Amino acid sequence: MTLSNVYNNNQLLIKRVVRTVFFITAAWGVIWSAQFFVSGNYYYRVNNQLEAWQSKPELVTQSKVSDAITKIDSAISMFPNNALYYQMRGQLYEWQAFVSQSAAQSASDSNKTNSLKLAFSNYQQSLSLRPLWPASWIGLASVKWKLNEVDDTFYQYMNKAAQTGPQDAVVHKFIVEYGLANFSARSPEYINVIQPLKHHMKLGLANPHSREAIVQSIVKYNAEEPACRWMRLASYPVRKRIPNCITYN
Repeated sequence: MTLSNVYNNNQLLIKRVVRTVFFITAAWGVIWSAQFFVSGNYYYRVNNQLEAWQSKPELVTQSKVSDAITKIDSAISMFPNNALYYQMRGQLYEWQAFVSQSAAQSASDSNKTNSLKLAFSNYQQSLSLRPLWPASWIGLASVKWKLNEVDDTFYQYMNKAAQTGPQDAVVHKFIVEYGLANFSARSPEYINVIQPLKHHMKLGLANPHSREAIVQSIVKYNAEEPACRWMRLASYPVRKRIPNCITYN
């Protein structure tokens, strides 16, 4: 075989390899794009459900939660390093714990605990991928509260959320809800949260993404009068959001 033939054969081999790599890369791109589209579709559909349930918990059913978990499971199987998907699945397991309360008492307690533990595990997984995500730190605190495990670790989670997301709506909503619940119950824990409660109530009433939820919490715990008193030095736009609050300067 002449040098010319060897050269031609090598060139042909190189072209075949290049074409093969190109087609493999193109095929992988198509597959990745399809997975991205499907997982994104699942995410937005579940996110819309979560937003609806947040404002109207009566809409939640066991079958709806199970269907949503299945969708997010599929999204995670396609993108296992997506912190947002784990955070969302944590929320879904919290809702699963919520709807399990309608079952028989013994089964309800067991199912609720199991669901909350799964939620906790997913929030931890989310934070392992994205440590500075305030929503996942709030998720850990939320689970601890629902398991009646309000301890130093609970406050560490809550404080970490406030540090990583000082202007985050989900942080405002959780701290105000927790603070008002303890205020209404005259719990000793109220002393530990009074200052964060006032701080995040002020920020939450100013934030359009948390304002409605903050007002709902104030009304829920019949805290219009104390909330108005706590916000006496806040700006007029903040004070006027509180029902029955005197807003004259």
